[in-house]
Amino acid sequence: MHILIVGARGVGKSTLIRRVLEELKRPVWGFETKKEPLPNGPVYIYEAGKPHVQTDENLVGYCVDQHPTTLQAGFDRFAEKLRAPIPEKHIILLDELGFMESASKTFCSAVLALLDGDAPVIAAVKDKNTDFLQAVRSHKNAKCFHITRENRDELFLQVMDFFLP
Repeated sequence: MHILIVGARGVGKSTLIRRVLEELKRPVWGFETKKEPLPNGPVYIYEAGKPHVQTDENLVGYCVDQHPTTLQAGFDRFAEKLRAPIPEKHIILLDELGFMESASKTFCSAVLALLDGDAPVIAAVKDKNTDFLQAVRSHKNAKCFHITRENRDELFLQVMDFFLP
């Protein structure tokens, strides 16, 4: 069963996931997206556990004044990495899944294939309403944990109990 941390922007989805991964001490595989604090707000996708190097290849969009523009080709390129063999004993990190990712059918298909698989997934999922995000949140192999500012410390314990029954 995979773990989806679902919540609004800024409530601590990524922070909770980092805490869980630090506690589990297992290697990660997957991705992190990050809006860089640069002019025009570029958004990059990075391979999990690797240095964050900004190139045209991993540029997936821009976010200026909370208005995102998606570069589908960036997500399409990264989808190929998500189809690669998953290293043994790794946890798949998907941080985060949102409306920008929904623009790339290739990327969406690769993410859903990971959820169909057996390697454990932990993902940050925005609480937005797109067909892709609905498919992720309702996936038969996934359990949603809804995070708020008020419950994030308690949720950490629940997620750890789920990983370490």
